[in-house]
Amino acid sequence: MIRTLTLIAAGLTLTACAAMPLETGPQSDFAPETGGEMQLCAAEAYQVLVGQPVGGVHTDSLPRPHRVYGSGDMITEDYRPERLNIVVGDDGTVAEVKCG
Repeated sequence: MIRTLTLIAAGLTLTACAAMPLETGPQSDFAPETGGEMQLCAAEAYQVLVGQPVGGVHTDSLPRPHRVYGSGDMITEDYRPERLNIVVGDDGTVAEVKCG
């Protein structure tokens, strides 16, 4: 009886640690590939945010992946052409919108 319970507990533990499949639907973090190249982010469409207070930016409506950070914040230096970056200036307004 104890062996059976131990095996069940071990099986459930291993199941919880199993890798999840990569999401490929419209909510995926990765843009679909076209012609072997990743699509660029839509930075041009979001240039209207420059000069606006960052509190007015609704991050739920931004394309994924995206990140919002200050000019002095520590960020990863990996370049992802499909990622939208919103850089916030010292005055709390959007200073720059770019891909990467």
